[in-house]
Amino acid sequence: MRAMRLPLALVLLLLAGCSSFEERWAEARFEDVSYPSIYGVVLATVSAEGYAVPERDPQAGEVHTDWIYGTSRSVVRGPSRRRVHAEIAPLAERAFRVRLRVEEQVIRQGGLLATNVRESDNWEEFDDNFDDAEYLLAKMNSLLQAYHAREPEP
Repeated sequence: MRAMRLPLALVLLLLAGCSSFEERWAEARFEDVSYPSIYGVVLATVSAEGYAVPERDPQAGEVHTDWIYGTSRSVVRGPSRRRVHAEIAPLAERAFRVRLRVEEQVIRQGGLLATNVRESDNWEEFDDNFDDAEYLLAKMNSLLQAYHAREPEP
């Protein structure tokens, strides 16, 4: 009976290691702000971090950036790339929820020796970069607070 437990345990471990990656969204609520202002802050923040937004549709309440290519990740020992997905949803008048996801992909095959990575077909999904998503939301919050501090009182 013990002889059967070991192979079964190994199979379960392998299956757990092959699971797909879950999307990890960071979110924040912003109040006392107009939709054009919050949309502008989202665009300004991701642009300031080097993400290009090739197509803009403010009516959709979504922002999707192009990939930016980063340095190799020590965990993977290969190139990585990231892009931002943002969703803006109204909660009440002048209140919005912003959700951010920083999607990340890596090239494991070839590792540090991979060349011409931008045209590569070897990109693999990797854990979303939740820390970067939280950083972007914190930066948006700071920008909005600075904007409100400069606003003249009615």
